[in-house]
Amino acid sequence: MQPMNARETLIEQPWQAIKKQRLFRDRFLRRFVVVAVLLFILEWLLLGFQLRPTGFVVPFEYTSGAEFRLGEWWRIFGYGLFSLLVTVGNIVLAAMSFEKSRIASFFLVLSAVILNIFTIVITYTLLAQVG
Repeated sequence: MQPMNARETLIEQPWQAIKKQRLFRDRFLRRFVVVAVLLFILEWLLLGFQLRPTGFVVPFEYTSGAEFRLGEWWRIFGYGLFSLLVTVGNIVLAAMSFEKSRIASFFLVLSAVILNIFTIVITYTLLAQVG
């Protein structure tokens, strides 16, 4: 048995494990997973290119009293972190539950897509208030 190099360990083995998951062999669900990941990447690009450090407080949360809560500029990244956790979590749960219930997997991935759309809208709104 030959020793594995870093490329095999870090890239090829996890990629092979992902390709073996039945969720990623289903064309219909795979498209929704791709859309969820692309929306997540779009949100982080929006944050990366539009959000700049400021010396003043910025709105980071909209309250029910029709007001914005103010805080440091970096707190807006919390929406991106939330989107990351939910997207990855839902895709992992969808892959785990695919064998038992394809419809549950579909709703998990669909909810990641919907959440990413809402998070992009919220992030864009908050960034418009900063700019």
